Amino acid sequence: MLRTILCVVLPLAFGTAIAQGDARWQKAEKALARNKAYPVIRISQQALGGKAPDQRFLVLRATARNMIGEHGPALQDAMAARAHVHGDTLQRAALEAGIALVGLGHGDSSRYWFTQAYDGLHGAEARRRVGRLEKMAGRCTEALILFNEALRRTPDDMIALRERGGCHAMNGDTAAARADLDRAIDLAPRDPANWNSRGAELYARTGQWAEAVADYDRAIKLDPNYSFAFNNKGLALHHLGETEKGLKAISIAGKKRPGNPFVPRNLGLIALDLGDTIRA
Repeated sequence: MLRTILCVVLPLAFGTAIAQGDARWQKAEKALARNKAYPVIRISQQALGGKAPDQRFLVLRATARNMIGEHGPALQDAMAARAHVHGDTLQRAALEAGIALVGLGHGDSSRYWFTQAYDGLHGAEARRRVGRLEKMAGRCTEALILFNEALRRTPDDMIALRERGGCHAMNGDTAAARADLDRAIDLAPRDPANWNSRGAELYARTGQWAEAVADYDRAIKLDPNYSFAFNNKGLALHHLGETEKGLKAISIAGKKRPGNPFVPRNLGLIALDLGDTIRA
């Protein structure tokens, strides 16, 4: 009789644990969709604690930690998770490892892990991230292949559209660049990065400085702490002959984000234009 009771109770308890884990997973995924990293970390800590830790949550904690810039711990979580997960969750662990490595300044090493996520649910994002690395290295031919494949899989990926638009602009195809960058804005008009990208990738690259400033101002209105938009606006104002206003905007950018590497870059470009080669 006791043996029969145990046979019934143990499966019930196991099933309850699975149900609890799935409910936590769904709750964490919803928080990630709202860009709420800290609740995900808290939920993951709970799932990873106790006598029967659910190791899948290492992947979600890695995702959340990458979101807030804790790339070292994120990499540790992603690598530790790989021994406990499979399928799309294993590919997600590889994706998060790649994101963490980029954040740590190891872009070349990240490529291997991104390619491990090419097949399955996260393939589009993995290709888009490798494409961005190619674009940053000036290899737009290779980048466009990856962006095209990512957008074939997920046509409304606004980040891939922004990046592909930038590559088209770099290649001199302003019509294709405008189509992609305008499409990104249509998909998410309240995303400040879309306005900043069109200003920088299309208008600034083609010398349309007034149009660029208008887009940067839209980005700043949506996010008053957007350092990159302030910085880009500063350089555009300089090209419009309003150097003092431009330097003030760049100064604001530096205060908003002290680690913004493009602040000294733009200050150097302005100094060079003004003939101050030593300062540049």
